[in-house]
Amino acid sequence: MEVVHIVNQTERRGRLPPAERRRPRSRNGVRVDARAGTQSIERAFAILKEVMAAGATGASLASLVEKVGLNRTTTFRILRCLLAQGAIRYDSQAMRYLLGPLAFEIHVAGEHQRPDLRAMCAPAMERVAQATGDTVFLMLRSGDDSICVDRRLGSYPIKTLVAEIGTRRPLGVGAAGLAILSALPEDERIRVMRANARRLARYGLSPRALAAAIQNAHGAGFASAPVHGLNGVISVGVPIRDAVGKPSGAISVTAIADRMSRTRQRELMEILRAETAQLEMLLRDGSVIAGS
Repeated sequence: MEVVHIVNQTERRGRLPPAERRRPRSRNGVRVDARAGTQSIERAFAILKEVMAAGATGASLASLVEKVGLNRTTTFRILRCLLAQGAIRYDSQAMRYLLGPLAFEIHVAGEHQRPDLRAMCAPAMERVAQATGDTVFLMLRSGDDSICVDRRLGSYPIKTLVAEIGTRRPLGVGAAGLAILSALPEDERIRVMRANARRLARYGLSPRALAAAIQNAHGAGFASAPVHGLNGVISVGVPIRDAVGKPSGAISVTAIADRMSRTRQRELMEILRAETAQLEMLLRDGSVIAGS
C-alpha cells in the first residue's frame, strides 16, 4: 500500500509585537529608560524563540527582522550576543541561525529537575494513534504559545505531517492550540488573544473568527479546526488540565477531511477524552509538573 505524506511547508509564524515603551524618567539629572534592561532581555528571548521555531532549517537574519519587528542593526547586535553565549550558532553556508550548545545544556539540566510530561503522555499518544489510524500531536503550552513536543503516526496510508517537533504557534492556531486557549479562564483568554492579535492575523484568524471558534469548542466539548496552509486537512483536539484545572497542553488528531465527518470527530473526542482523563489524574497526584 502506498503511503502518502502531507507535509505543511507553508506555515508562517507571526511577528511578535514590539515591546511596550514607557516614558523615560530622570535619575540624577539624566533621563533614563526604566525598561532598557528588561526590554533587551525580552528582545533576546523573542529572537531566540524564533530561532527555535525555525527548527532544523534555521532562521535567516531577514526573517528574524521581519518576525520580531526590530530593525536590522538591533537584531544583528542581539544575535552576536546570543552567539557569544552559545545560545545559538551560525551556519555560514546556509546563512542561517540555529540553536546552539547552550540550548541543549539547558534542556538536559531541565530534564533532571522535573518529570517529563512528554514521557508521561507517550503511552496515551501511542494508543490514540493505534485506535484512530491517524496522526496524533502533543502540544504543550509555553506562555502565549503552544509547542509541539511529540508526534505519533497511525496506520492510515495518508500521513498528515502538519507540524514538526519543536514547531511553535500562537495559542488559538490549530485544534490543539484552540483547545488550550478555549480552556483558559476568560480574563486570561482575552489577554492572550490581545497579545497574539498580530500573529494570529497571519494565520487568517481575526478576533471575531477566533471568538466564534472558541464558542464552538465550548459547545461541542472539543476543538476542531482546519490546518493552516493545507487544504482538506482537519484537526480535533482536547486539552490536558493540570492539578488546578488550567490547561497545560492538548492532544490532537489530524486527518484528511474525508475522514473527518462530524460523527467521526465526536468519536475521536471520546477517545481523546478517555486518555486525557487518565493523564489529568496523574497531574492531580502531583507526579508531573505542568507547563504554563
